[in-house]
Amino acid sequence: MTTIERSATPALLTLPPAVGASEAPEVHATLRRARAAVAAAGADYLSIPDSALTKQWLWNGHDHGDGVRYGIYRAAETIEAADAELEAALAGAPARPPAAIRIAAATIPRWALQGRLAALDGAVLDRVARDGEWTVRQTLAHIIDGQRSYGWFTRWWLRQPLGDARPARVTDDAEAASMADLPGEDAEGSGTVTEIRARLDAVLDEWALRYADLDETALLAPATWAGVPVDIDFRIGRWASHIREHTVQVDKTLDWLGSSPTEPARIVRDLFSTWGRLEARLFPVAPAGTEASVAAILESMAETLTSDARSVRAAAEQ
Repeated sequence: MTTIERSATPALLTLPPAVGASEAPEVHATLRRARAAVAAAGADYLSIPDSALTKQWLWNGHDHGDGVRYGIYRAAETIEAADAELEAALAGAPARPPAAIRIAAATIPRWALQGRLAALDGAVLDRVARDGEWTVRQTLAHIIDGQRSYGWFTRWWLRQPLGDARPARVTDDAEAASMADLPGEDAEGSGTVTEIRARLDAVLDEWALRYADLDETALLAPATWAGVPVDIDFRIGRWASHIREHTVQVDKTLDWLGSSPTEPARIVRDLFSTWGRLEARLFPVAPAGTEASVAAILESMAETLTSDARSVRAAAEQ
């Protein structure tokens, strides 16, 4: 083969296997168990009415004077203590892949949104707050569809040749293929609040794990966003911003509908946001070689969260 023939062959990025794997990857079991503990604690707290907040709750056998209300706030303190342990435990660990670091931020607004949805009454999903404005269901459908589209089209860009042969925009063939592959907003927003929440987690987890091992070369590869020339790094960085943008839209819609959260629901929102900040250290992947220390910290945190939540709920029901 001549030099001219070699140079005529388009250069392609070397991509991690997860990018094109037939099965969606899953987050580590340790992280799934910790998430379940946060969700269970949140559910216990959301069952508590405002009228029970001043009832007595003994912490480690002591009456601290702030009752059930402090019991709910205590959950975030438990997560923050675990977060501090993680920071110390991970201090000497190898750096995560650059894409994993970039992706991690998206889980913070994801859990801020989930904190709102945890208390959401399904009856408001389809209520029209104002003419011309989306319902909550339509907004959530757009968030999920947008996340899946970011993933799909980013993979398309990652597979394109580099250099002069690289497309300047998404091709018509790619647009047609996306229409066939992606479910669309109607499907993404279907079902109950629980089903929509699970779909949101699944789509963010999938594409975060597919791209977790991308290197700097891949992140700097040219792409577009809304017709604007950007790079892969920018497209990944949009994930968090897009979720935040439409979480504000959910908040506005609920305000227009007169849907006011209880005090426990407000505290649970903060609880989920606190968890999101911790999870960003470990999502989509933790630093290599830290699995045992991460598991020990999260399992201890989960045990405390669930036991305290049961205790607080029992005190509220007295």
